[in-house]
Amino acid sequence: MSPTAYAPLLGGAAALIAFGTFTVYLASIPRGKVPARPVGSVVLQVLALLAAIAALIVATRVAGTSLGATIAPSATAMVLSGLFLYLLSQRKTPVGKLAVAVGDTLLPFTSKDQRGAPFDSASLDGKRVLLKFFRGHW
Repeated sequence: MSPTAYAPLLGGAAALIAFGTFTVYLASIPRGKVPARPVGSVVLQVLALLAAIAALIVATRVAGTSLGATIAPSATAMVLSGLFLYLLSQRKTPVGKLAVAVGDTLLPFTSKDQRGAPFDSASLDGKRVLLKFFRGHW
């Protein structure tokens, strides 16, 4: 295989690694199997990002390399890896048990009611309350 064929293959491999890692991570969310520290996913995404950059560098420096066949998978890998790493840096998972049980104390909060008036959770002290939160749709 000629050296000029390596750039598109490297870009394609980077895109496959980025897409595969992203897919596996997203598939773990509904099953509740998201790792607390996804080191493997981060390492694979960084490798995909570096491979995509290397493919673009090789494609622009080596004469005869198909730049078009390298740009698409490399750009895809860079976007997916960058998005994954950015979103992962934004997640803030609370430490400890996330479940709420009947009789648990309500943490203090302030908000606005349906009319826009201020609401303070302290007004509920001593009362039996059912709080229902609607997440809405994205």
